Amino acid sequence: GQKETFSLGLIYPGFFKMKQMKTSIARIPVQSSFCGRCSRKIKAALLEIDDISNVRLYPMDALVVFNFVRANEISKALNVLTALGYPEEGEKNNDDVVIPMCRCNEHIAATA
Repeated sequence: GQKETFSLGLIYPGFFKMKQMKTSIARIPVQSSFCGRCSRKIKAALLEIDDISNVRLYPMDALVVFNFVRANEISKALNVLTALGYPEEGEKNNDDVVIPMCRCNEHIAATA
């Protein structure tokens, strides 16, 4: 009953707030593919943004998927991805050359 609900709030601060927030899914295709090792770095950077969760990366498809609460988190995520060298597909780089963080694919291609 009520006592159990109260104790959940004490054990998990923010439990009630978390239950009320509705999340949406963002699917962001990026300009460059990435390897599994670089995926972990991208995921860690995105998870540092408040209210972004359930980050899933699809390296071969150059696709980043995550849950978010407010639209401004998408903007923050796009900035993080661009800073790491993975701007959104179709995004112009203002004549700046963005070098992808992952250089693994180049190494593999060079040795093949």
